[in-house]
Amino acid sequence: MTTDWKKIRDDFPVTKTHAYFLSAAMSPLPVSVFEALAGEYRKVMLDGDIHYEEDLRKCDALSSDLACLLGTKADNMAFVANTSTAMSLIALAFQDRVPKPFNVVSLEDEFPSSTLGFEHRGIEMRYVRPANARYSPESIIAAADGETLAVVASFVQYATGFRLDLEALGCLLNDRRILFIVNATQGFPYFPIDVEAMNIDALSCSFHKWGLAGHLGAMFYTSEAFRARFPAPSAGWLSVMGEGEDSIHTAKNVPFRLHPTAKQYMPGTYNLQPLLAFRVAVDYMKRIGFENIRRRLFELTDYLIAGLGRLGILIVSPIDRLEERSAIVAFSLGEGNGRCVEALAAKNIHVSLRIGLIRVSLNIFNDEGDIDRLLEAVKNFRSGRS
Repeated sequence: MTTDWKKIRDDFPVTKTHAYFLSAAMSPLPVSVFEALAGEYRKVMLDGDIHYEEDLRKCDALSSDLACLLGTKADNMAFVANTSTAMSLIALAFQDRVPKPFNVVSLEDEFPSSTLGFEHRGIEMRYVRPANARYSPESIIAAADGETLAVVASFVQYATGFRLDLEALGCLLNDRRILFIVNATQGFPYFPIDVEAMNIDALSCSFHKWGLAGHLGAMFYTSEAFRARFPAPSAGWLSVMGEGEDSIHTAKNVPFRLHPTAKQYMPGTYNLQPLLAFRVAVDYMKRIGFENIRRRLFELTDYLIAGLGRLGILIVSPIDRLEERSAIVAFSLGEGNGRCVEALAAKNIHVSLRIGLIRVSLNIFNDEGDIDRLLEAVKNFRSGRS
């Protein structure tokens, strides 16, 4: 059955006024998700805390849905504030459990949320440099040695859109007994991940990029083996095993146990309302079909790449291999990239400036007309007619 992309475009009011290429910063909401979010807060307004237990069960169902998309089980899933929080928890757990010296290998182009938590704790970080914006699994492995505890890498690089071969890298790391920690924020859920096949030990994904539901936090996957070796370095009333009729540990100076599941990383109350709306967003994406979404994204990126090629503009993102591409295309005019971004914004064409490059992130609501507007405006800017 043919997908009606125009109807999907109509689901996103942002398209009425903007050529929006900022989904790698935050994707806008479709109408159905906005209505679901408003409905959840309306429940709080009218009924307060009455639906809390029911809402927790709904969030557990969301965990199961996300676990299925990752090829794992719900017990391995938690929700945290953001990816920076997840990585900081891992860094603290490393310090608690591993005597120095040890090091962590990461990539030079990583977004800071992947790495600052480790640097802040004084953990030795080794950064791999890219070759033409690419990172081969072999180049990452080459930076590791006998004291390397983990590799921290993004599924998709935020600035260039390079998509890493997680399965190949995970296999190499598993052979060397090096932990594999993934920031999936710029790839999931549009691009598939199987945490077991890819030998991923821990993974975080912030949902405001491609989740179609706004700022709602991040999911945090940990394997059972990872939790056994690196239990949560902090605790709160929700992360420990309860007691008594209300299932809350209220005793003082009495030993307690962390939840054996990934819930041990969720110390206290979290914002249920956006998560419940996110479940509507997940259902929305499932109805379209993730394979269908990827096909559309590649059609649009092909169209953009061809247009940039006709204008003779340097494309920095790796584009020769489909398996390395994502929804992000970065290019450079050589000079004036920042001014170009500003000139485009003045025409309601919204792109990002990242590591000095012009980043275009395409989504299911974009169409060829949006791209034509972008290409024409870039052409005019280069010719001084902006």
